[in-house]
Amino acid sequence: MKKIIAILMVAIMLFALASCGKGKSDIEAVKEANKLVVGVTVYPPMDYIDEDTGEWTGFDAELAQQFAKSLGVNCQIVIIKWETKVADLKGKQIDLIWNGMTATEELGKEIDFSVSYAKNAQVAVVKKGSSLTKDGVKDAKIAVENGSAGATVAEETVKGTKINKVTAMVDALNEVKAGTSDVAIIDITMAQSVVGKGAYDDLEILDGASYGDEIFAVGLRKGSDLKEELDKFLKAKYADGSLAALAEKYGVGLNTDALK
Repeated sequence: MKKIIAILMVAIMLFALASCGKGKSDIEAVKEANKLVVGVTVYPPMDYIDEDTGEWTGFDAELAQQFAKSLGVNCQIVIIKWETKVADLKGKQIDLIWNGMTATEELGKEIDFSVSYAKNAQVAVVKKGSSLTKDGVKDAKIAVENGSAGATVAEETVKGTKINKVTAMVDALNEVKAGTSDVAIIDITMAQSVVGKGAYDDLEILDGASYGDEIFAVGLRKGSDLKEELDKFLKAKYADGSLAALAEKYGVGLNTDALK
């Protein structure tokens, strides 16, 4: 009898240890913390600070805030370094990467993606009046955001010989504006939003220098139970027309085939 009781006690202890080790799911952790932590960079029109209110706004920022509300929690948007986004996600410093992120096969080995919600491409941006041509980009000094799709294009498609990797896409534009780089390769979504306007009125998109078709998705930890909720949320927002209205507001092209 004592032997049976001892075996049962060991079994109970092992079960308890296994239960403790399992930990909380992402949804449970988010709800317990009462906040969804979203990693971004400053990237108009997707995520940026409104000059009047001092609050985060943009296509992605509004969607993230609405998704957090649907979960019954607050949305905390934090600035991350783009080159460390996967480490931040895996290390649970953030719950989602929601920043006009290009979903690539290579990145998909590290993290999961939501359903794709928007389309994108890379373009070259130069100073107005620049003599640079599309063919000359490879020999020019190219500014790119480190770890971005633009960096991949500069290295693998353009095969640039002088690549200047900076922290964010806005920094790449500032390099061109300051004359410390000849050209920036950035998302067309951002370029169409800011180039030729305001602080960047002296810049323009280089004619003919557009590279590839991309899709945007939200990044999640592998196996995260937030994915199912997020996919349902995005498709519901498309179905009720609110996603299209937001896309029109910010000038973003939706990936309608994936959202149906």
